Amino acid sequence: MASPESYRQALERMCEADQARKKAFREIGSCRSGDKKGVAKATELLEAFRSESQALQERYIGPLEKRFFSGDPGAIDEVIVVLSIDVPSYRSGCRKEYYYRRLKKAALSREQSSKLKAIALRRCASSEYRREDSELRRLMTKLADIRVFERGRGDTHAKGSLVEKHKLRMLETVFHGRKDLRDQLKSMQGSKP
Repeated sequence: MASPESYRQALERMCEADQARKKAFREIGSCRSGDKKGVAKATELLEAFRSESQALQERYIGPLEKRFFSGDPGAIDEVIVVLSIDVPSYRSGCRKEYYYRRLKKAALSREQSSKLKAIALRRCASSEYRREDSELRRLMTKLADIRVFERGRGDTHAKGSLVEKHKLRMLETVFHGRKDLRDQLKSMQGSKP
């Protein structure tokens, strides 16, 4: 496996190439624009983006997915490292959704579970919406314990803030799927959550 830092750098390069490509196409409007220099620049940036995307796929994503989806238990740790790197880039949300979905079915060690719980708590503290959050919430229904719930509830944020909404959505999803946690919380507090 390549180092997490090199993977992060590859994601950042792809993200930058994608943003430059989008900006260039916004400026010219379309490839059929009469602006020949603008079209050439946009086309060049599109090719740079495709090159970065292909390099990421060939060097990191392809080999990892092949091992992960074939059932290699060592690949789970690498997938968790990939999930912990939070650089929004082209297709990263789709990829993370799929990883979370597959991790629900995997046999995870305590260490792997605790790393995924830490990722979930970081996502709860984020003010950004990400498409993969819904699958992460579903995974947490399987992995969460009362300590995670207490850590999540302990963080206070402004009422109605995006962070507060993320946290509440995570906790509601986990409680909806886990009667045992609802019962534990009731016994600890003496009332309904």
